[in-house]
Amino acid sequence: MKGKVKFAVIAVLFVFMVVAAAASSASAAEVIFQNTLDNRVTVAVLYYDRATGLWTAKGWWHVDGNTSKTINIDNVDASKAVYYHAYYGNTHTHYVDKSTLNSDPVNRFVRREVFEFNTTGRPSGTNVRIVPFYRSRYSEGAGAHVVRIDTRPVG
Repeated sequence: MKGKVKFAVIAVLFVFMVVAAAASSASAAEVIFQNTLDNRVTVAVLYYDRATGLWTAKGWWHVDGNTSKTINIDNVDASKAVYYHAYYGNTHTHYVDKSTLNSDPVNRFVRREVFEFNTTGRPSGTNVRIVPFYRSRYSEGAGAHVVRIDTRPVG
């Protein structure tokens, strides 16, 4: 009988450890956009959604000039990066955090309207285009991904 109890306790502890490990790597994430420019920018995010097992592009949010906006995203796989895209106006002039400018962008589809795509292929519909997403910085002090919109990308 004691052997069965020990086995049951070990099995319960193992299940608890697996669930805790999964919960720690999939959680809500904060992305803080700090727009240091005078004009309003429009932003989108790209992240790995642990619930679906797919990369997800989601937008749009507006960040007025000289303000900040915090975006909360559920089911983010903490072991993967969070990326962002920011643009201004109808010409789609891209703006970036100069500290992230040297990273290679990841190109993904977006739509003019509010969107959420769980795919890397071309989504159906109109007003679809490809844009660069840059890797955001994770700030330990803020406990969030911080993007400081402070320059246009080069090129």
